[in-house]
Amino acid sequence: MLRLFIALDLPAAHKHQLYDLREPSWKARWVTPEQFHLTLRFLGSVEASLLPELTHSLATIKAPAFELAPRGLIALPSPARPRVLAAAVELHPALQALQAEIERRVVALGFAPEARPFRPHITLARLKQVPATAVRAFLQQHRDFSLPPFSVQAFHLYQSHLHPDGARYEMLYHFPLQG
Repeated sequence: MLRLFIALDLPAAHKHQLYDLREPSWKARWVTPEQFHLTLRFLGSVEASLLPELTHSLATIKAPAFELAPRGLIALPSPARPRVLAAAVELHPALQALQAEIERRVVALGFAPEARPFRPHITLARLKQVPATAVRAFLQQHRDFSLPPFSVQAFHLYQSHLHPDGARYEMLYHFPLQG
């Protein structure tokens, strides 16, 4: 079984700027720059025998390249119960269309439909024992956070390898966008 997800990569400069937001005093698992991504669809455990059909379906997606801009920081599921600190990303129409097409394709292959609405974000940290008041203060301190728009030229299929010190992601396939 392979633990898979479909995601967008980020430019190296954006990854380093996101990493610089770390709050070292927090009991949190901070994402490292090489792990930053924007998940389009988490697939979970997948039989290796399904990989050729999955990659063929994803490779036939015809979607335009587009630009994205991280704007603001958020706490998920909410600032009152923060478990994840993330950078929000504008829901560009081309991003929404790409994610919807990926969802349609994976459901057609037998994956269960995603129960939650798509909320594009880049996970910065998984919070353990960080008080909600500290998270709200951090969000307020960084309320004007933004990064320049970047061009999205492809999406990727990743494998997640679980380790005691956190997951490590390996890009398995690269799917170019048109444009």
